[in-house]
Amino acid sequence: MLVGASGFVSVPLPPPWRLSRATVMPEVHTTVREGDRYWVASGETRHVVFDPERRVRADLVVTVAPGRPARRPLRPLAEATAGGPVEIGGHPGEYRLGRRRDGWLRRRTVAALRMRHYCPQTQRLIAVELSGAVSMDDLRTLLEALGHLRCHGPQAPLAPG
Repeated sequence: MLVGASGFVSVPLPPPWRLSRATVMPEVHTTVREGDRYWVASGETRHVVFDPERRVRADLVVTVAPGRPARRPLRPLAEATAGGPVEIGGHPGEYRLGRRRDGWLRRRTVAALRMRHYCPQTQRLIAVELSGAVSMDDLRTLLEALGHLRCHGPQAPLAPG
């Protein structure tokens, strides 16, 4: 996901999943240089991940903050079905899988995946959340793929869907 010449992360999605353009203007507060690449050091971007064949979608939110490894545990979900340590982009991280509350006037619960890790190369804390009307199997498939996201090194952005 690129904003100008700066990237949040590079997200590898398994076929037939695709990534939309940002649904709102990404917020970029600061950037960090790594070699000839610039990464967002502080900011947030929102996209939609979708499977055009089955017509299902999930909201994707990537939040990046400068700093050090998280001291507090990952924010819990309303109903957690799985969670624990996971490798993300070659770094130790953690995840939660389950359901979270959504909506303001019409409250409902939706399937959700939360992940977080620290990248020492770029000194960024990276949080990823996927949520929406997708199955838990879909989220497990995306969890496996997101374990391979790139948060440093050569940047190969994916073309939006």
